[in-house]
Amino acid sequence: MAVDYKKMGATAMILYNIAGKEDNLVFNAKDRSEVAPIPIVYITKATATQYLKDASASIDLKMKVEIGKKFRTGHNVVGYIDNGAANTVVLGAHFDHLGFGEDGNSMLRTSEKLIHNGADDNASGTAALLELARLLKASKSKTSNYLFIAFSAEELGLNGSKYYTENPTIDLKSVNYMINMDMVGRLNDSTKALTVGGYGTSPVWGKLVNPGNKSYFVIKTDSSGTGPSDHTSFYRKDIPVLFFFTGLHTDYHRPSDDAEKVNYIGEMRIIQYIQSIINGVNAEKSKLAFTKTRETQTTTSARFSVSLGVMPDYTYTGAGMRLDGISDGKAAQKAGLKAGDIITAIGPHGVSSVEGYMQALGKFKKGDKTTVKYKRGDTSGEVEVQF
Repeated sequence: MAVDYKKMGATAMILYNIAGKEDNLVFNAKDRSEVAPIPIVYITKATATQYLKDASASIDLKMKVEIGKKFRTGHNVVGYIDNGAANTVVLGAHFDHLGFGEDGNSMLRTSEKLIHNGADDNASGTAALLELARLLKASKSKTSNYLFIAFSAEELGLNGSKYYTENPTIDLKSVNYMINMDMVGRLNDSTKALTVGGYGTSPVWGKLVNPGNKSYFVIKTDSSGTGPSDHTSFYRKDIPVLFFFTGLHTDYHRPSDDAEKVNYIGEMRIIQYIQSIINGVNAEKSKLAFTKTRETQTTTSARFSVSLGVMPDYTYTGAGMRLDGISDGKAAQKAGLKAGDIITAIGPHGVSSVEGYMQALGKFKKGDKTTVKYKRGDTSGEVEVQF
């Protein structure tokens, strides 16, 4: 309703009670309704009686709406095995999920208030992290130190891992490489398909990830060091990364992602495989060389038919959407946009946040041309883009 009224020129919407019921509405913080494009104000029956006696009359009404920021605190959980080595290996997995889906990131298309347990995404990665901590603690090899991080707020935009790389507990120059495990619980026993991202971030991965194609798994490698998970934050600090992933499924970001669907034996094989790679790097006895790779889009292609080829800065709290990265050869780079620019509009659609950016993208299809308004420092600009 609010969307239709905005199209008609409305700048706000006022609701009031004309029935005999009492005004006892309660704000529901778990509400999964779509965010309205204009302010919606509910006034009590007493206020309506005072100011809106004549429903047919025009009224000059001035309102001041104050919108406060909603703060939430996340906690990364960090553990460290100090073997007195020169280099440290970081192993990570995010342990947050979607709650009731109230942040708009659920794939559930009904308004039901259902808990999203996230057994694969990402209790599976968290369990792998804990098991690798146990195995590496018991290992006789002391070639590396090991830093284990369970990241918070990944689902809200890699916030936990980005915060850690900006506020590390160790010198990041001592980090040899980072391994990220996100959704490793749904190995298909028929295909044995396992995606390993970050393959191109160091020359060493070529001989360790799938030597001679003799792995139990059917390995699909992705050279890029970026993607929609926490390894991206470490790649942006010029650290080689590997990302392990068994693939999307119909339970992704839905309440049906439950524990009985996890392939536990398959996950144990993945853990053993990761440990073998760690042992292989330890045998090298030297720090890995870092290689810069292509960028990948961080949003799933299933949600949009077009892309600008940008990585949003999910930690930005100002108006608009700030760009954290630009993919080579994509629409944004071709138009001249740069990392640090703040997008404020795409065509006629204003962009006040990452969510607004995503809503705007959904209005376009491949081949469409439009304009993008942005801010760069103290200046504003507008460029043409073609999807």
